[in-house]
Amino acid sequence: MSRIWAAIVTGFLATFVLPAAAWAEETGVADTLRRGPRISGIFGFFAAACCLVVVVGVVLLVVMLSRRRR
Repeated sequence: MSRIWAAIVTGFLATFVLPAAAWAEETGVADTLRRGPRISGIFGFFAAACCLVVVVGVVLLVVMLSRRRR
């Protein structure tokens, strides 16, 4: 089962993340993001909370699926 998850993660990274990072470097978007101001205040709090909710949801989904397989 872990080999399947490793293949899924590797495929996702190779398909989406690496080309997006290469595109950002080529077009200068990465430089703009590095120099840009950090998001703060109430919007930053909601963005962090949303990210945390998504991460918790993914972890719970993985745990539920792994327990169901046993």
